[in-house]
Amino acid sequence: MIENKKFKIAGLGEVLWDIFPDAKKLGGAPANFSAHAQQLGAKSYILSAVGKDDFGKNAIELLEEALMDISGLQINDTHATGSVRVNLDESGIPTYTFEEDVAWDHIQFEITQKKIAQCLDAICFGTLAQRNVISQNTIFKILKATPENCLRVFDVNFRKDYYNPEMLFQSLELANVVKMNEEEFLEIISLFNLPSNPSKGLEALMYQFDLKFCILTLGKKGSIMISKAHYSIYDSAEPIIVKSTVGAGDAFTAAAVMGWLNQKPLDQINKEASRIAAYVCSQLEAVPVIKHI
Repeated sequence: MIENKKFKIAGLGEVLWDIFPDAKKLGGAPANFSAHAQQLGAKSYILSAVGKDDFGKNAIELLEEALMDISGLQINDTHATGSVRVNLDESGIPTYTFEEDVAWDHIQFEITQKKIAQCLDAICFGTLAQRNVISQNTIFKILKATPENCLRVFDVNFRKDYYNPEMLFQSLELANVVKMNEEEFLEIISLFNLPSNPSKGLEALMYQFDLKFCILTLGKKGSIMISKAHYSIYDSAEPIIVKSTVGAGDAFTAAAVMGWLNQKPLDQINKEASRIAAYVCSQLEAVPVIKHI
């Protein structure tokens, strides 16, 4: 565990159940991010919605067991808790089939969400929870309610066709940090006509949207982080047996956020985040217990 100030961090968006062929696990990128941040020493909130059903009750129980603050988790009387069918290929890479029109598609902007937003040190959001305009509007309102110095992390997370150029532009305008994988990077630089070279493309993206730093994960090839003062490349030489990549990107994001808030050097942040993500890839759980980096 990392000893630090109790930074207040929130995951904003979907809470859902990952339905594997032989098991079901609580997930959703924002929930995974918050759970990882909690393990790394933060006070974590989840801003989302679940249904008034067994999946919703079970989700609340597990989030409470993880010691997360669920005061911003709404219970929707008319829509079911979200779920997604997950299939892993031989390399542990998932494909997803999402249920439509579920509780997290109907997140409301209420006084509780506003109060939590106003006290945050960091918040993470993506594209999936913006597929419904109701939740998208709420996400934008919550982001605008955060303090000026709050890290607003856009973890792109493309899923199916649940995104469009306007959504990406609006999200980047509201964010001050962006994280993406190689596929997402290539699509974003194409949409915004930016250089395809990773260092030049990330730099152009950072200055166009006035971002504090950018993260590009490259799977087995490592990761790149860039701020206005530093450029960091981490090339992991440590082989791992990949069991599942579910949750690894969320762990990377949480570790990067915690490292930045603790004012660690960019190279150290990159190395620690990569090692945590690699460990998660070696486990079947999206949020395994992380005892050390």
